[in-house]
Amino acid sequence: MNLDHLQRNWDDLGATDPLWAILAYPDRHGNKWTPEEFFATGEEWLGGYFDILDGLGMAPARHERALDFGCGAGRLTRALAGRFVHADGVDVAPSMIELAEKFHADDPRVAFHLNEKADLGLFADNTFDFIVSIVVFQHMSNDLKAAYLREFVRVLRPGGIAMFTVPSHADLSPIGIVRRLPNPVQNVYRRRRYGYDAVMEFHTFRRAKVEKELRAAGGQVEAVIPEDTAGPPFVSYVYVVTKPE
Repeated sequence: MNLDHLQRNWDDLGATDPLWAILAYPDRHGNKWTPEEFFATGEEWLGGYFDILDGLGMAPARHERALDFGCGAGRLTRALAGRFVHADGVDVAPSMIELAEKFHADDPRVAFHLNEKADLGLFADNTFDFIVSIVVFQHMSNDLKAAYLREFVRVLRPGGIAMFTVPSHADLSPIGIVRRLPNPVQNVYRRRRYGYDAVMEFHTFRRAKVEKELRAAGGQVEAVIPEDTAGPPFVSYVYVVTKPE
């Protein structure tokens, strides 16, 4: 999956059923999320991540600027704005950025950016005190994952923290074996099940490879914690990463 393909899929989903595409609860398929319910999950999820940091005895050194990578409609961007002076959201899909700006037209604490490159060149080195990305990396190919992970380290300030989820692999259960089939095969089922031409492809990236990319870029992996946002049958982790002074 190249970046153009990723953009086309998510731009179509953003124009068709955007909130479900971001948070694909089965009972919300077909534009059944209300904005109030949807954005409340952002506060809940981000709060859970800061609970993890509390348990690790960690906190960002400053609370000036935060990044929501793969922001969609701004679910986590809005939540970040309650904890930081300013929050930026980036996404590859024009339709998602348009929706995020519509939802936050009167909120000066946030800004949204269309990013059509396999880097974060929109931002200078050492820009962010906190970076978050949940259920995003699973939808992109591994070469893109590796590129953006390296960029996370570059744009993170020393003393800042990056937290993100990456599914490592499918287990060996019957459904896990099915989910190991190539995405083009699974896409036939996805289109028939959900009724949309655009699909949410799923790509795993082994934990050892994630850590290798982060360390090669100068990041320090503080914790790797099992998590379940990818759902069964996937083994998935939330990574807590810092950048040495």
